[in-house]
Amino acid sequence: MKLRLLAMATVAAAAFTTPALAGEGWYLGLGGGWDSQTGYRMTSVPAPAFNAKLNSNDAAIGAVAIGYKWPEGFRLENEVAFTQHDTSLNGAGAFAATGGNQIISDMVNLAYDFPISDTWKLTVGGGLGVGGFRGALRTNGTSFDVFRGAHSAFQWQLMAGLAVSIAPDVDLFGEYRYRENEIDTNFASSYTAITPVHISAIQENVAMVGLRWFLTPPPPPPPPPPPPPPPPPPPPPPPPPPPPPPPAKTYIVFFDFDKSNLTAEAQSTVTEAVSAAKTLGSVRIMVTGHTDTVGSDRYNQALSIRRATSVKDEMVRQGLAADSIAIEGKSFHDPLVPTGPGVREPKNRRAVIDLGG
Repeated sequence: MKLRLLAMATVAAAAFTTPALAGEGWYLGLGGGWDSQTGYRMTSVPAPAFNAKLNSNDAAIGAVAIGYKWPEGFRLENEVAFTQHDTSLNGAGAFAATGGNQIISDMVNLAYDFPISDTWKLTVGGGLGVGGFRGALRTNGTSFDVFRGAHSAFQWQLMAGLAVSIAPDVDLFGEYRYRENEIDTNFASSYTAITPVHISAIQENVAMVGLRWFLTPPPPPPPPPPPPPPPPPPPPPPPPPPPPPPPAKTYIVFFDFDKSNLTAEAQSTVTEAVSAAKTLGSVRIMVTGHTDTVGSDRYNQALSIRRATSVKDEMVRQGLAADSIAIEGKSFHDPLVPTGPGVREPKNRRAVIDLGG
């Protein structure tokens, strides 16, 4: 039931997504969820007949991480998590006891994000590290501990889940994790006949949701506007009007950030190009889409094609034949203004209309 609720929450968040994969490079992660500790068995070393499985109540778990993601989809991160559980031993009289435990883990996780669409990806991976266990179990109504102590041991986990990009630099994720602390150690007991008490391993099933913030640099501030030019001198009497120039053969349509729909200014430019194409007569038209350098190459390639398609559709709507118009996308590989990665340059978000002969 809890895993189903987790999946529903992750899918519902897709309604707020933007069509952009989250960035690459360094990121910070924050997660929380539900931890089902399956209980663990304790055994007396001198009296093996004394052994019992403790019941553990479900509890919350929280985790923070810092990591790095490569363009190929691999992620390496260091994650610190904390969880705390109430435990009990059901029995009659002296065999009834209650207590608790907590585990602070520090693990290095290696994961791979399989892209499913422009915004969704499937995550699988695992982690290795150390888990610090601290626990106690006290006989009810007494001050005698069945066991008490702390120990740090090898801890590992397996992970699987889904992630969705809700902004160009933010991922929302939902994951299932199987965690195991290989504690395998002895703890002292107030009862001399059974001390020490041995605990071998502790298993947990975890459902977790969280966010990853990719530390992409902010765009540079826009340059200051140029000073206004001096007023021109009075014009001389106009000469006879020259013959009208031939129509231009290249037109540039600009787009808003991460958009492929035509603005009013862009539609005006397309209308000029359509008028020129009709004046020139039979021409072959090439529309080439471009993007700025924010986001991955794969996403920007798809965005550049959508921009070229928007221009073609408007030209067809205004009366040009669809088979006379070819389109292509060049992602961010042919910028009008050369920039570094992650820069929102308006002049690079464009589609170029070339009216061939």
